[in-house]
Amino acid sequence: MLRVNGLQIDTKSGEASRQGELLPLTRKERLLLRELAVRPGRAVRAEQMLTNVWGASYRDELPYLRVWMSRLRSKLEPDSSGPALIKTVQGIGYLLDVGAEPFTGAVQRSGSGRRA
Repeated sequence: MLRVNGLQIDTKSGEASRQGELLPLTRKERLLLRELAVRPGRAVRAEQMLTNVWGASYRDELPYLRVWMSRLRSKLEPDSSGPALIKTVQGIGYLLDVGAEPFTGAVQRSGSGRRA
């Protein structure tokens, strides 16, 4: 079991829960999360994720992986447009950031940007 960012992630099944509630992840989302959770804090190659989750014939389908990672982030991240938990590592793949700030249940927004 891995605890990160207010989530509990089962590294064997890929199931995730927050505050004791199981998150509604699809089978593929659980497999993707598992790929990241067994290597917390380390980049996982996109090709490796595609091969392990969908098979060797999907090895080069990077746009396909991007769509699925976006779906997974939308279920795990407080703000999927500025992910704190699942980071993109340009030219490599993705990593599960074990140093991410804990999710408190509310989406944190930055200020208006105006100075007083």
